[in-house]
Amino acid sequence: MIEQAVFWILGAVMVAGALGVILMPNTINSVMSLLLSMLSLAGIYVLMGAHVVALFQIIIYIGAVLVLFIYVIMLLNLKEGGLKLPMDAATYVIGGFSLGLVVVVAWLFWQSLRGTTFTDNGIMKASATLHRLAIDLFSQHILIFELTSILLLVAAIGAIIISKK
Repeated sequence: MIEQAVFWILGAVMVAGALGVILMPNTINSVMSLLLSMLSLAGIYVLMGAHVVALFQIIIYIGAVLVLFIYVIMLLNLKEGGLKLPMDAATYVIGGFSLGLVVVVAWLFWQSLRGTTFTDNGIMKASATLHRLAIDLFSQHILIFELTSILLLVAAIGAIIISKK
């Protein structure tokens, strides 16, 4: 029971962080909201019993990508001005499409939770597809996983070289 409450709280914090990314006028505050959202996702991974994936979430996404975002924002020296969007018909069409997409994703998320239960020790018991995904990722697709880490390393080195000029 407590695990379900923690799961829903983490989900709400993740959604609040995602909304903060979109709605914050200051770019640094927006990145901090993204940090909150990513930490909540790592917490959900821990609840699911996927401690390695939670560790990767913290190390790769928070430790590398988010720091790179902050570095680029400070390098570009973005001002508080903000983006002025024209309020024409295209803006409303895109907004409606985005809202519909959010509803579809929320419905799919809800449908996926219907088959998920919690065990006695507080770990979410997901379907066999999550287990199969982990086996595929770390056996058949390990090369792609490692190449992605090399790509992130090259991007960080490139950002350092650009900042030195």
